Amino acid sequence: MATAREIRRRMGSIRNIRQITRAMELIAVTRLRRAQQRVVATRPYADKMRQVLGDLVERIDVPETAGAADLGVNAAEGAEGRAEVPSVALHPLLDRRPVTRIGVILLTTDRGLCGALNSNTIRAALQFIYAQQNAGRGVELIIVGRKGLQAAVRLPVTVTAEFSGLGDYPSLTQITPIVRVATDAFTSRAVDEVVLIYPRFISTLRQEPTVLPLLPIQPPERDAAPEARQEAEIDYIYEPAPRTVLAAILPRFVEVQVYQAVLEMIASEFSARMVAMRNATDNAGELLEDLQLGYNKARQSTITREIIEVSAGASAQAS
Repeated sequence: MATAREIRRRMGSIRNIRQITRAMELIAVTRLRRAQQRVVATRPYADKMRQVLGDLVERIDVPETAGAADLGVNAAEGAEGRAEVPSVALHPLLDRRPVTRIGVILLTTDRGLCGALNSNTIRAALQFIYAQQNAGRGVELIIVGRKGLQAAVRLPVTVTAEFSGLGDYPSLTQITPIVRVATDAFTSRAVDEVVLIYPRFISTLRQEPTVLPLLPIQPPERDAAPEARQEAEIDYIYEPAPRTVLAAILPRFVEVQVYQAVLEMIASEFSARMVAMRNATDNAGELLEDLQLGYNKARQSTITREIIEVSAGASAQAS
């Protein structure tokens, strides 16, 4: 059994740890509010951009006779019918081809102490990677965050690029190099598809590992019902031509998708760290109570032993 001094020393260490975990919890709570606000603020922008993208692709895929010049076809072809334009002719980021090699952008945190957030995300990435490898496809990784890089060292996959140190509140310009590496690999046909794996922020207690197809870009499909389309459709006027606007908006759309995922990952990190540090603080308090009970028992046994020794000494002296 440990002595009272040893128990008291251990209790002091646990009190110091509890102070640290409590402080980390408060910091995570403060930063979570701002990160959550940024996530909520960017979602409408990403949704609206997706809606505009779908409208643009629909206008170009099924052009009117007057819009045939926008697509680079002659007037006769435009007058004969509304021939659909292949996606590769619209923009390289829309090019769909047989998939033999896949690029994976894996988003993890730079720091630990955030519960099972990174392990769950990495586990989802491994399941996806092994499924693709079993299907005979090659996989290349673009890793964001030190925790993902530490895990990838032990994996039989190729790491094309690694990014870290984005900070707690990254800007869109910091995300641009990540997007450039992915788009260059796709347009050069080094990979035929790019997916994004990240923890999606659902609530403070829930973060879901998400696999999001990134490239080629899949424009959202509209409702086929004529009544629904008439109610939801807005007749936009694009200047310059729709195809020029599409060429400008597609790279920005990819950047917004990656940026949104990074913000989701940061909000998930703070929420997971807040919960983990709260649990650690509570566990430290429970452990202190157990140690206090053990300390009282050890101290009581010491006092009892000293009393017995004094009584025995007094009895021996009296006899």
